[in-house]
Amino acid sequence: MADPRATTGTATAIDGRDGFPATVPRLLLDRVSRSPDSVAYLCPDGERWRPSTWTDVRREVFDLAAGLIGRGVGAGSRVAICATTCYRTVVADLAIACAGGVTVPIYPATRDDEVRSQIRRAHTVLTVADRPVAATDVLGIDGLDKLADEGRRLLRTDPDVVERRIAALSPDDEAALIYTACEDGRTKGACLTHRGTTYGARAVAQTGMISSSDRQLLWLPLAHVFGRSLLLMAMHTGVSTAVDGRADRVTANLRTVRPTFLGSVPHVLEKIARLERDELGGRLRFVVSGSARLSEDVARRFEQLGVPVLECYGITETSGPSCANLLGAHRPGTVGRPLRGTEVRIADTGELLIRSPGVMTGYHDDPAESAAALDADGWFHTGDLAEIDADGFVVVTGHRKDTFKTSTGKYVGPTALADRWRRMCPGSELVVAGELRPYCVGLVFTTAPEPVVAAALEQLDARSDPWERIRRFVAVSEPLETDDLDPAGRPIRDRVLARYASLVDEMYANGRRAGQDGSRQTDAL
Repeated sequence: MADPRATTGTATAIDGRDGFPATVPRLLLDRVSRSPDSVAYLCPDGERWRPSTWTDVRREVFDLAAGLIGRGVGAGSRVAICATTCYRTVVADLAIACAGGVTVPIYPATRDDEVRSQIRRAHTVLTVADRPVAATDVLGIDGLDKLADEGRRLLRTDPDVVERRIAALSPDDEAALIYTACEDGRTKGACLTHRGTTYGARAVAQTGMISSSDRQLLWLPLAHVFGRSLLLMAMHTGVSTAVDGRADRVTANLRTVRPTFLGSVPHVLEKIARLERDELGGRLRFVVSGSARLSEDVARRFEQLGVPVLECYGITETSGPSCANLLGAHRPGTVGRPLRGTEVRIADTGELLIRSPGVMTGYHDDPAESAAALDADGWFHTGDLAEIDADGFVVVTGHRKDTFKTSTGKYVGPTALADRWRRMCPGSELVVAGELRPYCVGLVFTTAPEPVVAAALEQLDARSDPWERIRRFVAVSEPLETDDLDPAGRPIRDRVLARYASLVDEMYANGRRAGQDGSRQTDAL
């Protein structure tokens, strides 16, 4: 490894000060002017995909934006969207921006009390939802048609009403407020600007890997900056996007959409890796993977299929991608090099620091957390531990706060153990407990036979320090609750341990023998 304190990347500015349309509405209008009749989006319609051109998109977005203005959405007003990704939510998201508002995207599987909390803390004036939401001023997806009708009536009497809102927007205005989970399960809202959100689109486009001849399949939630970045990147480059947020339809959609690239997260890529080449649509050139580390086995399988997987790094607070592997500059096991305009460095503590136009302005109504995350020189402290190799590739090794101390005084990194576990027992999850306890125990969520799990744990222990070894485990055959998963499909450790607290306590109450001689005991649920 190179000097861990070294800075890599480039500070070359591509932040909207050079004529680039650095607000979301200007990005849309720029694309409409360049390719008005090209296909922008494909929407599932029975057995076929219905196309919409960029001109169609502009018309629908403006109708809805005018409707929002007529309903009282003003400059800076926050509007929540809690819905599965689809063409209509894409239009609604863009309409909020064109009305001068701020989108508050909420992950659709979020539990009800957290949805209410985010809506309340964000002070939203309206919520668009495809499910019952306990909030005032809720508009169902079906209600968007009526809102668009209202907008068309307003545009007939005031045809420039939306254009005026767009003209008044500054790149430094807030574009989105996205709540992200803390280690303890709480959420805090990252304030993202138009300059920041459009920066990522341009930085990715300037890699030269994509063009207007490409087509992507977008299924990722728009409450996830990964999905939002892919949406804006396609707008900047003219890529056509097939939109269907149903994760269980991804493999089937690959065959019919025939995308040239796909953005995804590891747990879905694990399923796609079981397909054969001809089941991928026949045109897939590469896959972009983010949100969590990809297993080496899955990456190798895609290489066998002739489809490289390019891992990237980006989190909510950076508005999207900061580092990425590229075609021709790809190093497995890393998250690639910094994108143009992004600087990265490693602090003395080993923490990854990022400075770029995409970095948030702070956490909403949380000055203490904002001050802890953003230093005076503009560096964002990610909380992730990383190294930079001699060629500038970034390797994420863990999380600074993601450790606990056992009662023997030893520190354990549960996420690192879970990552190693997935490579040894694909398709299962390990949640480790042991804080202020004499040794570690684990909940293994799997349908694999007990001998397979035990053998995998032997491998894990062989590669772990003595205090990290799993002395007892319970094999849980029931699937994890949706509320206990993050947007990448990985367990939220604190929530899982709270749900299964009695099982964890039983492992320690009955595990005295295991602690004495190092033997492992197992139970099944």
